[in-house]
Amino acid sequence: MTETLSQCSPTGPDLPVAPKRKRWRSVLFGVIILLGGMVIGSGSTLIVLHKLVISAIHHPEQVPKRIAKRISRKLDLSKEQAAKVQAILIERQKALLAIRREVYPRVEAELRQARDQVAAILEPEKAQSWRNRFEELRAQWMPPPPPEEK
Repeated sequence: MTETLSQCSPTGPDLPVAPKRKRWRSVLFGVIILLGGMVIGSGSTLIVLHKLVISAIHHPEQVPKRIAKRISRKLDLSKEQAAKVQAILIERQKALLAIRREVYPRVEAELRQARDQVAAILEPEKAQSWRNRFEELRAQWMPPPPPEEK
């Protein structure tokens, strides 16, 4: 019996030691999941914002109502106040559209000049590709103002 006691370690019998957990894998997977979530969230936000901006550019008549609704909600306006804010925004939008109609021909001339100057230094097939892409972007981001209401 004394022999078995002398073979034991002072802290007790030797037990099998569990292998150390590889924490770096868990941390790595956690970081990958975090970064993936950030990329997905950022991408989704950009897509939504892009659609809202394009919608505002192509349908400016809807903008005053959206702004008035948001202001009304944020400032807790009464229905009368919200209606007055919307009326003011509609009037200001009409004035801005009138300015846009005045300036648009000059903007168009500058855009045409830029398109043609860049196309002039390109090979014919690249120039045509440039013109097509330029027109797509111009139509998306710089549509003509709506016709004047009478």
